[in-house]
Amino acid sequence: MLSKIVRYCGIAVVIAGLASGGTALAAGENTLSETGNASMEMPVLTGTQWRSLDQESKIAFIWGVGHVVTIEEHVVQRHPELKRADFTAKLAEGLRGMPMNSIIQQVDSYYQANPLDNDWPVMRVIWREIVKPKLKTGIADAPLEQNVQPTSP
Repeated sequence: MLSKIVRYCGIAVVIAGLASGGTALAAGENTLSETGNASMEMPVLTGTQWRSLDQESKIAFIWGVGHVVTIEEHVVQRHPELKRADFTAKLAEGLRGMPMNSIIQQVDSYYQANPLDNDWPVMRVIWREIVKPKLKTGIADAPLEQNVQPTSP
């Protein structure tokens, strides 16, 4: 159990780090390390894998995401010059006060209602379905896209 928590926390840290750093490699893409050896990039957790996880593993993943956000907030408190409206800050804003089980339930419900989106990363679902609707501005305080309904002729 503890090894699962550590593993999923590590995955969450990498996902959040890639998302906030702006440089992400395609899942499964081979890269060369400094030693010249090929290594596999860590895959992104999608709905297909999410739906097969047990409840404890889902909690561990969300817990890991929460730790990344919390660590970032503590760093910014110590170094205010680092404060910016990046992905992690917006994630914190949109998830503030939400119980982990509520996040899990919403992600589960999304994939159940949208089985064609099972290839979507879990973080995309969390962002679009949970975080973004609660935000006034997006990353870097950019205006959020409005859902525009097509007009009929």
